[in-house]
Amino acid sequence: MRPVIAALPDTLISQIAAGEVVERPASVVKEVLENAIDAGSSAIIIRLEEGGCQRISIQDDGFGIEHTELHLAVQRHATSKIKSLHDLESVASLGFRGEALASIASVSRLAITTRTSADDHAWQIQVNGGQTVGDISPSSGPTGTTVDVQDLYFNTPARRKFLKSASTELGHCLDVIRRIALSRPDIAFAIWHNGKVIERWAHGNIEQRVDAILGKEFHEARIPLESISGPLSLRGFISQPTASRARADQQFSFVNGRFVRDKVIQHAIRSAYQDVLHGDRQPMVVLSLELDPQLVDVNVHPAKTEVRFREGGAVHQFIYKTIQNALSTAAGQSPKSFSSPPPEASSSYQHTTQTPAWNPALSQYTNQHLPLGQSAKTNIDNFFSNINPAEKLQTASTSNSTSDYPLGHALAQIHGIYILAQNQHGLVLVDMHAAHERVLYEKLKQDLATGIKVQQLLVPIVMHASELEVSKAEEHRTTLEQLGFDVATLSHTQLAIRTIPTLLQRAEPISLLRNLLNELDLTGSKAVIDAAQHERLATQACHAAVRAHRALTLTEMDALLRQMEQTERADQCNHGRPTWVQLSIQDLDKLFLRGR
Repeated sequence: MRPVIAALPDTLISQIAAGEVVERPASVVKEVLENAIDAGSSAIIIRLEEGGCQRISIQDDGFGIEHTELHLAVQRHATSKIKSLHDLESVASLGFRGEALASIASVSRLAITTRTSADDHAWQIQVNGGQTVGDISPSSGPTGTTVDVQDLYFNTPARRKFLKSASTELGHCLDVIRRIALSRPDIAFAIWHNGKVIERWAHGNIEQRVDAILGKEFHEARIPLESISGPLSLRGFISQPTASRARADQQFSFVNGRFVRDKVIQHAIRSAYQDVLHGDRQPMVVLSLELDPQLVDVNVHPAKTEVRFREGGAVHQFIYKTIQNALSTAAGQSPKSFSSPPPEASSSYQHTTQTPAWNPALSQYTNQHLPLGQSAKTNIDNFFSNINPAEKLQTASTSNSTSDYPLGHALAQIHGIYILAQNQHGLVLVDMHAAHERVLYEKLKQDLATGIKVQQLLVPIVMHASELEVSKAEEHRTTLEQLGFDVATLSHTQLAIRTIPTLLQRAEPISLLRNLLNELDLTGSKAVIDAAQHERLATQACHAAVRAHRALTLTEMDALLRQMEQTERADQCNHGRPTWVQLSIQDLDKLFLRGR
């Protein structure tokens, strides 16, 4: 029989909405915490029982809710945060939909106790499974709001069966709390589980909060960054490439204070690290992006974990360049390179009014770069023999000082593989092949930046494409030409590739172009082409670099050290491995038990 169209009951509507918003206890924690932050709280207490499956209680010291508005607080689409379409297009608060409390109330036993500074006492409302129990009644409690959620999914047992163990659900709740706590170091947090305190974070600055949550590993490897360009501002910390992880579980990205998992941001991070990370290793980052709320749409996902930028390409390029700039220090220039205790980053997070100069060290590169030629088959002997005798460096054995250079002076060569040097901090060990490989690679990249050479195809390559891909090719035609691709439209489902970059003549043109079109459309980035070109350059540099077991004089070893000090990203080779390590005097003393 023909099904009859009928309006759904309000209770079922709320339960359907709850399915989008309340996925598990951690979803409840997220929504209530965001409301607490929007309420101007300075301290928040979270109490969980059985991982949040049995009870979630969140108490804040914000400005509270007027008791005359309590009945609206648990109704669908009721909120104090937006009034018009204009407000929706420039959302500045974390919550704004007006669905969270109503959705939570529809699948739990909910009690809200609240008090404003003008009230003599608190007020409470109770809702069971979406139905209000009794009237709003006087209660006791301090200024602020306590949201008490018990027996989650008690009226939807099928949903409750999908919950994991209490320890697993607790882990998800803690992940949510940590993300929010990282975005607001000015708010104190205390977390209780089954009557015991498991975490407590006091008010503080971002450095203190990052150290408290991410621990010693990130503290010792973090690099502060800050950049401002027009309406975009990025600040936070990234990890040194040598402190990478197998998973991206230590990447925290915030947009206007909201934790997000955004493809544009993640792609920019990965692209910035592509030259210095080995394989599928992932960096650790805590990044906060601030921009005009009108330039980002946060209303694209029920859980608000995804956003859409109006100018995604500009955002991608800004993040990419800022991170790349922070990673571009030459070997020995970063204090993190040494084994001494890391300095306090007391002023690194202060707001600046101008964008840092891009790659300022480039203008100071007056050293002689290795003469690669078009084939990049460098004659190593010629390079070392052509060192200007007037600039010949004193060896460490005759030098009165080792403080002139970050990597010091060479002492010896070990098994024809490693260079042993001495600097003011102690002992330096250098993998000479890996170090020389990075020096050559960066020189090749500079040469490539002067212009892309194009290979004209004798017979154009016909590519069968979707109508969407054809439209993308026409939209990005100018960019494609700048990248070395001359692409003509033959029909609504066919493209002809007439030229390709010379460096990529051995690549698969159709696959490369298809990936490039997708990337240009998603992020406005050409990272897929950069990655392919850099892979070819890295191979050339690896083949041209000085090989193991080649004997070098002290002067030749010193020359390589000086090149490393003047080459960006020289702390790692092209494959992400470290090129050198530092052993401080204190490290050496420990090895020989001196002072004990």
